[in-house]
Amino acid sequence: MKEITGTTDLKSNILWNTSGTVFYQGCLWLMTVLVARMSSDYQNAGMLAFAMSVGNIYTAIGTFTMRTFQVSDIAEKYSSSNYIAFRIFTVGLGFILCAIYGIIVSPSIETTLVILSFLLFKADESFVNVFYGCDQKAKRLDIVGKSQFIRGLLIIVLFVLGMKATDNLSLSLCCIFFACIATTIIFDRAQTKGTTSSIAPSIKKSQCFTLFKICLPTVVGNVIAGLIVSAARQYFGIAFGEEALGIYATVATPCVIIQVLAQNLYAPLLLPIAETLHDEGAKEAWKKAAKMILMVMTVSVVLSILLITVSTPLLHFLYGNTILPYVNVLPMALLVMSEIAVSYAITDVLIIYGKLKQTLMLSFIAFICMGICIIPLTNAWYMNGLNATLIIAYAIAIIYGLITIYFSVKKDDDHR
Repeated sequence: MKEITGTTDLKSNILWNTSGTVFYQGCLWLMTVLVARMSSDYQNAGMLAFAMSVGNIYTAIGTFTMRTFQVSDIAEKYSSSNYIAFRIFTVGLGFILCAIYGIIVSPSIETTLVILSFLLFKADESFVNVFYGCDQKAKRLDIVGKSQFIRGLLIIVLFVLGMKATDNLSLSLCCIFFACIATTIIFDRAQTKGTTSSIAPSIKKSQCFTLFKICLPTVVGNVIAGLIVSAARQYFGIAFGEEALGIYATVATPCVIIQVLAQNLYAPLLLPIAETLHDEGAKEAWKKAAKMILMVMTVSVVLSILLITVSTPLLHFLYGNTILPYVNVLPMALLVMSEIAVSYAITDVLIIYGKLKQTLMLSFIAFICMGICIIPLTNAWYMNGLNATLIIAYAIAIIYGLITIYFSVKKDDDHR
């Protein structure tokens, strides 16, 4: 491996990773605000929300949920070149599958074009994630943070210019895609070269098949996890209209800050947990993992309280009087996002512990619960019925995940 220069301190890594990624996700959220403000109605907001829901599914396939597995590969069974080559394969596969899915579920031609444009953007986002894995393993999350700052700024500037110049959502998303892929080639590729031995794609068929087989349960689980929210929102959009979905997404999107901040605060802690598991066993690793999950819960609660406190003036400032009748959707949406953040943390712990099949079961349980609840609860409580459905689904999945980790630690402890 090449000599690493730059900041490798844990606190610096947390600061750079969190600030950069929160800025990036904040820009994605701001894009949903701008699309509503720059349009005469909520139609564009609804199409973008629909495309984002398909994009969530694509992220699971495109990244193949390899980041945590890649970082926890302490023994370096697979090289950076292997992971990069495998990512090229999964990005292409995911695009084809999600493009077909998007065309099938799309309610209009306009929405289909928006979905395809957004998938191009997500393809680049999914690919650069493998570079981020190399950076994280080298304890250089400062590179990730800088990359996210650059991308966030480009997204907002080009989205505004694209909407003003063309008044076309799909063309504006294409502009963002070209800017982000240029960032991957010019900035990320050059930076990641300095953190690992080689980034030239290289993988044997046997290695590709083995990686595919090992990670497939988690990928299917994450596709299902993406479908939990996506399918629920898509059903809501089909049942109650794209404008209703646009309104819900407009109110609920600020809640994403909880998931983003929580995930990126704990991301630098995954490598130390994996190292502890490798060196000291499951019980010692769980002590660190439990603190991480508790931190996610604490951050989620604090942010939820803050957002509820300022929700009415904030939403009024961003969207005007038309959004005020729907402010009551926010508190339950915050609880949904808090549960999602916790479930993602538990899923990452399960991956580190090698319980990849159990990550599939966790998502499957939540999806089944969602499918059972979505129709009666949305019919009864409209937008908050959507929130109630997701709250129930994720609560049950979280309980399952914690029980699984408990028995895994107990088994390892008994064995020792």
